[in-house]
Amino acid sequence: MIKTAKRNCFAAGAAVVSALAFVTPGHAADPIKLGAPVALTGSLADEGGKLLHGYEMCVDAVNAKGGVKVGGEMRKIDLVKYDYQSDTNKASQMIQRMATVDKVDFVMAPYNSGATKVTAVTAERYDLPMMSTAAATPSVFDQHFKNLYGILFPNEAISDAEAAYYKKAVPGLKTVAIIAMNSLFPKAIGAQLKKSAEKEGLQTVYDGLYSPDTLDFSNVLTEIKAKNPDWIYATGFIQELVLMRKQMASLGLNPKIVTMNAAAAYREYQRNLGPLADHVTSSAWWHGSVNYQDAYIFGDTKKYDEVFQAKYKQEPSYLEAAATAGCEVLAESVEEAKTTEHAAVRKVLSSKTFNTFYGPVKFGPDGQNKVASPVILQIQNGNFTVLAPDSVKTGNVETPLQK
Repeated sequence: MIKTAKRNCFAAGAAVVSALAFVTPGHAADPIKLGAPVALTGSLADEGGKLLHGYEMCVDAVNAKGGVKVGGEMRKIDLVKYDYQSDTNKASQMIQRMATVDKVDFVMAPYNSGATKVTAVTAERYDLPMMSTAAATPSVFDQHFKNLYGILFPNEAISDAEAAYYKKAVPGLKTVAIIAMNSLFPKAIGAQLKKSAEKEGLQTVYDGLYSPDTLDFSNVLTEIKAKNPDWIYATGFIQELVLMRKQMASLGLNPKIVTMNAAAAYREYQRNLGPLADHVTSSAWWHGSVNYQDAYIFGDTKKYDEVFQAKYKQEPSYLEAAATAGCEVLAESVEEAKTTEHAAVRKVLSSKTFNTFYGPVKFGPDGQNKVASPVILQIQNGNFTVLAPDSVKTGNVETPLQK
């Protein structure tokens, strides 16, 4: 009788355990891992911080609505990030780690065209889809990798718009001096500007390169001053172009137009220079003044701008917006593919037109966005004035560089 009772108790206990197994809540769906090598220290820390803010905007917005719908379940996005210290080789090593150790599903490219071109090789080796949000140079995409996609449209659209606008808007504009950092994007857009200027009948009176570690531009600026150009077109990153602008002022170099592309499109440029930033122009792949509809997150450009400023207490540049859009496009592609399986996601990326707050995104056969919508900006009284296109124009160009 005792043994029978024990058997009955055991059977009852097993039944309870079995019943509990059916009522215990299932574990949450595994997150989608998004890898992000970000330059948070070193010479590209300003730009790297902007990319990180852009990624965070996307991840927070997608997760706030429950995550990405993958088939029948909602999956949050987990941002796996490392500081690559502005060193491209370290960025490649981190992407390798993300692929082999962290097992990320997708990866964001590091800042600038040169670093993107190098690290895309690593991503391709591990069959890891990479979204670039800070590379516009077409030669980045000529490797014909199946895993590389880029949000920024090609340099040519930017330089053509700039040359055409200034030729029309600035009376007597005849000559241009071009000085570019010897790095992939600045060098490429400087070369493209020369072609664009020539199409508009402008003469290039100086065309030179400077190394990324240049601390003294006085010799080259003195040489440019002797050429007396109407337009100086300088390309590079924030730290170098801030220094160059200061040395221009010291030398009394005062042409009709100074463009510092794309550094002058960033608020940090203006904050570092104060009044010396006034009347410097730049171009951008996006600006908060444009207005695009977005059914996936944010609703439209205006809402994105409002959320960003509430979160970070400053206005977003094209760099943050492109970073957000790149993450968003990946999330939307996974949702449409109903899987994180790479081949299925690539199929969506390669065929779909994405309507985002950033603007339309349609990847061409080489993986680069082919929808061009350049914006031309000038800093006036410490604020950005949109010079073109006419649909979002907020003011006219002011010359010369210093009143």
